[in-house]
Amino acid sequence: MLDAQVYIERNQQIQNLCLALMENLNIQYFHTYLAISKNKEPETQTIIQASWSCGRQVLISKTDFQNRSMSHHTYEPTDKIQINRYGIREPLHQASAALDDLQAILVPLLVVDKKGNRIGYGKGYYDELLSEISHLKVQKIGLCLSGPVDLIPYVEAHDVALDYCITPHKLYRF
Repeated sequence: MLDAQVYIERNQQIQNLCLALMENLNIQYFHTYLAISKNKEPETQTIIQASWSCGRQVLISKTDFQNRSMSHHTYEPTDKIQINRYGIREPLHQASAALDDLQAILVPLLVVDKKGNRIGYGKGYYDELLSEISHLKVQKIGLCLSGPVDLIPYVEAHDVALDYCITPHKLYRF
């Protein structure tokens, strides 16, 4: 378990590297997760707020657990967020947004290997989303509190590798 101060510092480093990468890639329309604090996921709120202030459009998801699917929604500064029964922050509004013009997606993960393969939180929702957008030229960017391992040995044929992973100390490109 990370010390609270180390967690804060690592998040700041990840956020700074992510914003620099988005600027470098000229990302104007991206999808992100809203971090679950109890899971110690890398925070995205600073990335979201900085993106709003420079005119980027932000999408977030809402999970339908019965149908095992996610819907996607434009996220504006005035939008209300609720916490569902699993502790996931989601938009209250119901209007869905299309992914057709999406330029990047920020992906939560537990670990990544040196080929960009990732292990997420085990439910497969982001695996589905990455497969759904695989035909688009979307930059898949993982945010991780630690560096990559050499190899994840159980990669499946349907898994979609990341293009980048941002850790507190380095940006990896795969």
